[in-house]
Amino acid sequence: MSPHASSPSASPTKRKHSPSLSIDLSNLPQLTTIPVPSNTLIITNLNDPAIFGPTNLATIKAALDAHATTYSFSPLKSFRRIIASFYSVEAAIDIRTKLDGENVLGQRIRVYFGAETKIASHEDQHLKAPSTGKLFFISPPPSPPHGWESRLEDAPNKEVHAEDLADALHKLSSVPEDDAAPQTEQAEQQTAPVTVPQVQRSRADSRTIVYSPVEQGHSPLLPAIAVEDTSAEASPVDETFGFDAQKPLVHTARPPVELMEE
Repeated sequence: MSPHASSPSASPTKRKHSPSLSIDLSNLPQLTTIPVPSNTLIITNLNDPAIFGPTNLATIKAALDAHATTYSFSPLKSFRRIIASFYSVEAAIDIRTKLDGENVLGQRIRVYFGAETKIASHEDQHLKAPSTGKLFFISPPPSPPHGWESRLEDAPNKEVHAEDLADALHKLSSVPEDDAAPQTEQAEQQTAPVTVPQVQRSRADSRTIVYSPVEQGHSPLLPAIAVEDTSAEASPVDETFGFDAQKPLVHTARPPVELMEE
C-alpha cells in the first residue's frame, strides 16, 4: 500500500448541518409588574424583633396617623412585617411614597401594596326584629312591651253572627218552598225515621239556636245549628246524655272471710 493512502477512518467525512433553532420569548411575563394601588400597605424587612415591642409599635402607628388616619394596624412578628390599611387609596399612596426605603432601627424597610381592604359602613348590621304584628313567629315569644297589662277577654257575642255564617244561612233560607217540597217528600219516603235520644242538659240559658229547620218550614231531616256558651258555671246536677239518671247502682257484696285453724 502506498504510505500516502489514507484509511477510511482518517478520511474527512461530510456532516449535514441541522437547521437553526429559535425560541419565542414573546409569551414570557414581564420581569417587573406594576403594583395596583390599594388602601392596604405591607411594611416588610422588619428583621429586628425589637421593632415589635409595645413602645416601638406605638411610635410607628403614631407616625402613620400623623400623615393619614389608619383604619387597621396589624403587626405580624412571625412574618417580620406590619399590615396597615387606610380609609382611601390616595392616603396609602402618600404613605408608601414617604416610607418606602426609610431606615427603622437600622433596617431598610420596603413597602408594598396589599389586597384591598373593604371599609365597613357605620350602619347597624344586626338582624332586626319583625314588626309588632308578626311577633308570634318568634319561638319562644318575646317579652310584652312596656306598659302592657293583662286583662280578661270578653265573652263571645251571642247576638251578632259572623258574616260568612250569616251569608250561608241567608242562602240556605232563600230556597223556594215549591222546589223544596218535592225533594222533601221524596226524602221522607226513601229515608226511614230515625229516633235520636234526647240530650238533656242541666245548664239553663246557655244555648242559642241559630237555625231550626222545623221552625223555618224546611225539611226536618236537616240539622239544626245551635251555639252553646260553655263559659258559665256548671250546675251541681250532673249532665245526662240519653241515659237514665235514676237507675240505681248495684253493689257487689263482700265475699266471706274464713279463718283456718290448725
